[in-house]
Amino acid sequence: MTQEEIHKHILWGAATAAYQVEGAAYCDGKGKNSWDEYYEINDIGYDGTVAVDHYHHVAEDLRLFHEIGLQTYRFSVSWSRILPEGTGEVNPKGLEFYDFIVDTLNEYGIEPYLTLYHWDLPLPLLKKGGWLNSEVIKDYLNYCRILFEHFRGRVRMWGTINEPASEVIEGYIQGTHPPQEKNYAHAFQVSHHYNLASASAIKMFREMGMEGKIGIVLNPMPVDVLEETPDNLKARDIAYDFLSDWYLSPALTGRYPKKMLEYCQKTYGSPKIQESDYRLMEENTGDYLGINYYMRRVVKAKDLDSKSIEDQYTFVKVPDGNYTKWGWEIYPEGVANLLQRIYNDYGKKEIIIAENGIGFDDQIDESGQFQDEERISYIHQHIDTIERLCCEGYNITAYYVWSAIDLLSWTNGYQKRYGLIGVDYKTLERRIKKSGFWYKDFIED
Repeated sequence: MTQEEIHKHILWGAATAAYQVEGAAYCDGKGKNSWDEYYEINDIGYDGTVAVDHYHHVAEDLRLFHEIGLQTYRFSVSWSRILPEGTGEVNPKGLEFYDFIVDTLNEYGIEPYLTLYHWDLPLPLLKKGGWLNSEVIKDYLNYCRILFEHFRGRVRMWGTINEPASEVIEGYIQGTHPPQEKNYAHAFQVSHHYNLASASAIKMFREMGMEGKIGIVLNPMPVDVLEETPDNLKARDIAYDFLSDWYLSPALTGRYPKKMLEYCQKTYGSPKIQESDYRLMEENTGDYLGINYYMRRVVKAKDLDSKSIEDQYTFVKVPDGNYTKWGWEIYPEGVANLLQRIYNDYGKKEIIIAENGIGFDDQIDESGQFQDEERISYIHQHIDTIERLCCEGYNITAYYVWSAIDLLSWTNGYQKRYGLIGVDYKTLERRIKKSGFWYKDFIED
């Protein structure tokens, strides 16, 4: 493809997640979810009660998305806004809110991309065991059916689950996300339940004759070493299997990486898998693979005999690397390395870059404008890499900047800003940033 053909081939958009932008945590019948309780238990000075109040500024925000020229917008639905108890009666006010989003996007000519689940589990389901309890899969499918039926013909791009690895690692191993456990056996069983839920949703989507496409959204990372010693190379492979391939393999083949599966079942007795689970996953892989890419990881060996996978390696910084104040490396070539590995391991697959962005403490100048040239540089470099990959034959069909608008970071509050649109957190006034105007010009070019 020529450069012009590539530009037209890719849908250019931006993304958010319900809990991080909506606010209105207790408005219009919404039920409590896992993150509402998390912030109540952990009094850390911020929460999502208001966030950036997208719920009450939705018309303004969608107009700004249109002004930027977004061709597609990825958002998630709050399960507890639709089903306050996780099951049972549907909240009509919740559906009305998302009706407005979907219908307005379609009127603007912006393709809606609906993520069914982005970490905010209804609290009553968490109290029943959450994703560790396989019964939650049935509840999730009931929720999916409601949305499939309601938005049939109006939404054509669907994501089943966003970044299961993040919820598994941070929620069940590191204890920094709900439900704040540190239990490898639970973690790997939960990861399996996510895969079953995603495959089941894809199966339902197809059985219902839904138009469009559906897939899971993962956050695999390329893993490198500074010194290629035998121990470091072993640590690199362990880290890649744990962070990335444990999720890529079932999403693309319906099977887990053999070596990793044997290790987990021997060491942790988990996950427990039925043969019918494999059939379900093998027969219901997604129409595309969604990838959230932010950075690579560089590791060295630590304690390779530890029963804790995370203690077998440690993250290190590249001496001359380009890092943000939060320690995130800016490394655009990483997305190329990642996709090359995926294509080499699993063959050609449609790819959607479902999130790509960077958090900075953007400053407002004397004229009231957000100065975020660093974000422009980050996005530009990554888009250049993605367009190069398309020239090389990679089938990338959509790209989403994270994020469309400033939002709540799960464990950093409002320190980091990601948005193309800036928000004054005191007044909730919105302004398009320099990066938003740059992206507008890029899309129109």
